[in-house]
Amino acid sequence: MKNRPNKARVNIPMCCACILLCLTLFSFHLCGGLYAKYTASGEGSDSARVIKFGNITITETGDFYDGNKLMIIPGVDIKKEAKVNFKGSEAATYVFVKVTPTAAWSVASDNKAFSLSAGGKELMSWQIADGWDYLADTPYVYYRTLEPNQQLNDVDIIKDGEIKVSDAITKGELGALGDVAIGLRATVVQATGFENAAAAWNSVSAKGG
Repeated sequence: MKNRPNKARVNIPMCCACILLCLTLFSFHLCGGLYAKYTASGEGSDSARVIKFGNITITETGDFYDGNKLMIIPGVDIKKEAKVNFKGSEAATYVFVKVTPTAAWSVASDNKAFSLSAGGKELMSWQIADGWDYLADTPYVYYRTLEPNQQLNDVDIIKDGEIKVSDAITKGELGALGDVAIGLRATVVQATGFENAAAAWNSVSAKGG
């Protein structure tokens, strides 16, 4: 009796595994283009630096003598020029001027006209120059809003650069005037990050600005 050759047995689990592997590879081949298409990459860098601010100064000239005292003559207006110079900044800014007059001065309802009176008559007066917006009192604060790189060149604080003196002022009234000084100080603050000028001023006034 002749022996019949054994027929190769089919390994069904192995065949299934091979078929799944082929399908998986085929799937990766089809989707590979999609993955490449919607995948993006990039690189960059960022850095911070301090914004540049130019110098800010107040220059005063006028009819002064002996330590910046005013020379008062009845009917003769006093020259008192106070000019702000600011070299600008890369950012938008608020420029503030703090005015601290001595107690003898009173201010009008517009908060821009100051006067000194006695016996029911006005003896001396002066005003804040045009272009300054009123912000606060005690002390009196005025400001301008500047665009980036905008400068101030010899901008007046006192209107017309003078203090008006009444011709009706008497020698006795002159002697009773006492201290009639006007203190001035300029400050610049970056506008970015503050809701308004008041918020910007509060940030520096709290530090004695």
